[in-house]
Amino acid sequence: MTTTVLTSTAASTPELLRNQYLAAMSRVPLSVAVVVAGAPEERIALTVGTFISVSADPPLVLVSVKATSPICKAVSAHSRFSINILSTEQVEHSERFSGRPRTGRPYDLTAARWAGKPGELPRYLEGVVAAFDCELVETRPIASHVLLIGSVEEIVSGEEQPLVYWSRSYGSLSPLNSAV
Repeated sequence: MTTTVLTSTAASTPELLRNQYLAAMSRVPLSVAVVVAGAPEERIALTVGTFISVSADPPLVLVSVKATSPICKAVSAHSRFSINILSTEQVEHSERFSGRPRTGRPYDLTAARWAGKPGELPRYLEGVVAAFDCELVETRPIASHVLLIGSVEEIVSGEEQPLVYWSRSYGSLSPLNSAV
C-alpha cells in the first residue's frame, strides 16, 4: 500500500486559492456529458463535466454551465434539454462540443450521429452510455455558473463503457478486485 502525505497551505491571495482549487479539482474524476437544447434550426450542444443525479423520486438531474454559455439561453427559451453521457469511444464528441475539435468545426452537430423518436427532433447521440431527456424545472444562478435542474421524462441507456475526465486527461473505468 502506498501512503500519500497530504499537505495543506493557506492561500495568501484569491488568485492562489483559485489556482489551488483548480489543481485539486483536476484530481476529481468526472463523467463527460453533452447537453443539447434549442429548436431544430438553432439546436446547440455543449460538453459539461458537472452532471449529477439529484433525486430518484421524482427523477431529477442537474448540470452546471457557465452563465455566459449560449446553452443557458437555449434551455431557458425552450424549457427542455437532453444530457448525453459519453462513452470511451466518444472523445471526439467531447472535444467538438467543448469547442476544441481535433478535426472539423467546433460545435458542429452534423459531425455526430443522432437518434430519437420518429417524427421528433433527434436528441440523443448514438453510442452513449445513457441519455436523459428533461423538462427544465429550475435554474439557479450561482457565481459564474447556472445550475439547470431537469425532470427526467425519458431515458436511453446502453452497455458502453463511460468516458471519464481526470487529471486533465480522458480515461475509462475498470473494476477493482475485491475480497467482498
